[in-house]
Amino acid sequence: MSHTNRQPKDFMKSLQLIHFSLLFIIVVFGVYVALNARDQLFFSYEEDKMFLYMAILISFAGNLSSKYLYAKLLKQIPADIDLSQKAVKYSTAHIFRVAMLEFPALMCIIFVMESNNSFYFILVGILILMILAVYPTKYKFMNEVPLSSKEKSKLENL
Repeated sequence: MSHTNRQPKDFMKSLQLIHFSLLFIIVVFGVYVALNARDQLFFSYEEDKMFLYMAILISFAGNLSSKYLYAKLLKQIPADIDLSQKAVKYSTAHIFRVAMLEFPALMCIIFVMESNNSFYFILVGILILMILAVYPTKYKFMNEVPLSSKEKSKLENL
């Protein structure tokens, strides 16, 4: 029962923590790869065409699928359930959204590992910026999820 009473207040903090944890994984893995291969890294968009096309395709597909899946999951949130259930469904949608952006970033870092071409870090940077752009806030939650006026006022007071 206390979990239900706590949920609307704390779900955004926990979602933000998960968001930064997923982002932190990308940054740490990227720094690890960069430090391990620092003497062998080179920058070229002319070599490794196979990895280049795969990286761009995977990044593009990850971006599109994250937007599509997020929108689909948000549409599935009924307006008549209580606020804590809406928060859980929104959290699930957001985690899937970030994961669909995280996968291409990790793949690009693996491409750097395999090819020693630091060009793929540009795609990683773009994907990191996309993840930062979808940072969850209570105002985004209020605008993207069907909430009653009572639920909106409850969220504004938190």
